[in-house]
Amino acid sequence: MELLFNGSVSKDYACPHENEDWFNINFIEHDMRIALSDGATISYNSKKWAKILVDYFIKTGNFFAADIKKIVNIYYEKGLDFNGMTLMQKRGLSFGSYATFLGVEYNFSDNCIHVLGIGDSIAVLLNKEDFIEAFPYTSSIQFRKNPQMLSTDIRSDFFFIYSKNYSKFCKIWDLNPIKCPMLLCMTDALGEWALKEMENGNSLVWKELLSISNMREFKNFIQTKRDSNMIKIDDTTLISVAF
Repeated sequence: MELLFNGSVSKDYACPHENEDWFNINFIEHDMRIALSDGATISYNSKKWAKILVDYFIKTGNFFAADIKKIVNIYYEKGLDFNGMTLMQKRGLSFGSYATFLGVEYNFSDNCIHVLGIGDSIAVLLNKEDFIEAFPYTSSIQFRKNPQMLSTDIRSDFFFIYSKNYSKFCKIWDLNPIKCPMLLCMTDALGEWALKEMENGNSLVWKELLSISNMREFKNFIQTKRDSNMIKIDDTTLISVAF
């Protein structure tokens, strides 16, 4: 197992601190966890919420409906200074913070990748450079709709907490029959572009993404796509792994 690349660029190169994507990767002996969350710009303090979601998954592994309330409590317990907040900040807090979430866990014991996907950050399974499957989105047209997100407003999480079909948020990929398994994880701007390129017959799109090995190459790649209006200007994250 090899981490080929991990990196993120903000919508504005001059303001990297405003990047609302958050990710982390943890190798545990022969196992691995990846967590990626895209905070919603329109919501209050979404970067903090994204980080808490990522940290929780990296620490505990796959989380379930019952964990959401625990994670929301962590958000409110982590240094929110209510007395020091402006009226606008308090109002924003009352509406909640929102973020998509993608959690990936590889278990060496069963040689399987377990994916938890909520929203439009996607994981893509490849056999070397050949596409096998994407999750939770499978086509570029799905990015046109507003994505589902986890929120610090627990009422907005009912779609997940009380889902009668929790499995729709999960995917298990068995790597045993795959000769050269590769994994890509990416936030929505890059995911939409990649799936659209594949749908339009670009068979080299996955090779192009796998070839990125450092931040300079990633920034140049994103800037080129932005300049040609092929990819929307947004915080953009890519993680690639070979098994």
